[in-house]
Amino acid sequence: MSVESENAVSRFFTKLGDAMSRVVKRYLPDAFIFALLLTLATMLLAVGLTPKGPADVARHWSDGFWFVLKFSMQSSLALITGWALADSPPVKRVLGRIADVPETQSQAIFATAVVGQLLGLFHWGVVLIGSAIFARDLGIEMDKKGVDVHYPLLVAAGYAGLLPWHQGLSAAAPLLVATEGHFLASEMGVVPVSQTIFHPVNLLIVAAVALTTVLVMPMMSPDDHEDIITVPRSRLENAGTPMADGGFAERTNHDRTSAVKERLLGTPLLGAGTGLLVGGYLAYLFTTNPFMQVFTLNTFIAALFALGLLFHVTLRSYVDVLREAVEGASQILVQFQLYGGIMGIMAWSGLAELIAQTFAQYATETTWYFFAFLAAGIVNFFVPSGGGQWVVTGQVMVNATQQIPGAEMNLLVVAFGMGDQWTNMIQPFWAIPVLGIAGLSIRDMMGYTAVLFVFSGLVLSVGTLLMGVML
Repeated sequence: MSVESENAVSRFFTKLGDAMSRVVKRYLPDAFIFALLLTLATMLLAVGLTPKGPADVARHWSDGFWFVLKFSMQSSLALITGWALADSPPVKRVLGRIADVPETQSQAIFATAVVGQLLGLFHWGVVLIGSAIFARDLGIEMDKKGVDVHYPLLVAAGYAGLLPWHQGLSAAAPLLVATEGHFLASEMGVVPVSQTIFHPVNLLIVAAVALTTVLVMPMMSPDDHEDIITVPRSRLENAGTPMADGGFAERTNHDRTSAVKERLLGTPLLGAGTGLLVGGYLAYLFTTNPFMQVFTLNTFIAALFALGLLFHVTLRSYVDVLREAVEGASQILVQFQLYGGIMGIMAWSGLAELIAQTFAQYATETTWYFFAFLAAGIVNFFVPSGGGQWVVTGQVMVNATQQIPGAEMNLLVVAFGMGDQWTNMIQPFWAIPVLGIAGLSIRDMMGYTAVLFVFSGLVLSVGTLLMGVML
């Protein structure tokens, strides 16, 4: 490609990113308001498209609000323990060294996108925190070098690491169906992650998604200095506890406590010692059982907990960060229950089943994975939880797969994961902790992730169609 062609492509993406950012800033509401509006919209759709009346829909919302308590606790623990790990001294040192490498705006955004993709493939909770910390540190380093970087795009490039999460190690649906006794075991059996997460087609498609991300995000870098939004270094350096409204607060000192308590909090015996104890149990579990069978959501949370304690060494360090993690995740803790109510409406009114069945009835052996991808993407907009969405629509999708000759359960799970992760780029729910650390609002960055939503959607669509044609 010639230099002129490269410049033309870059200008196209820059203008596209600017245009989408302006639209989002003007029309997208706050994440909490978005959840409430989505609740109302789901209620109206359920009343209009299903036989359920308003009283039934209200009851389904209430039932769903409480039904997700167990899974919301698992998800919250995964996020909080992932936060604690990402905010540990060793991880921050590594991210700090990487942040010192870029010399230009495009290099900074490229580096953030690469780090985000790697963290996202590792764990969805770690990427939400690690990418935000990295973007903030990189913003500081670039300011020291006198290089202006469009901070909203920098943060968006990090958040884009959530895009491939449902094809990575923490993928909810593949881990759930790999667990003995899962709720669909009688219909589809236990599917090891070797047939989903580590299936060659999944690895190939996720590589294409990651490549698309690290190419598209830097190309949206503003050329005009007037369009570059920077954040003062002093504001980033003094950032402490992430606040729910997207602002910053200074880290406060702890009250004086007894000398005994302080010594216990400061001794590695309890901090790193507990991490070694949990890690030792996990090592025993993984060495005495097939890894793919015991690698579940619960063991993953335990591993994050153990690594976090080991990396922080002392309970004092771990508890300090844990307090910040709980505060930073506070909106998610509440919004998860609101989305549980939405999930209840989607599940028990039959609305989610109606969406899945609508796609399934037009599917063939060639197009089923593509339609499953689209259905998961739509439902994820209402139920932004991979595991929760699988609970809602898994039965319908498994039944449809059984009725389509040649369709395979493991590839259904892969296609489902692609759809679930895809619409996170235009669903503000999981961006809350990122924005809290970065000090931005959802309107600042989601225009850029919306552009990625379009181009990654093309890649994922082609991937699912090829799955139906070639496999």
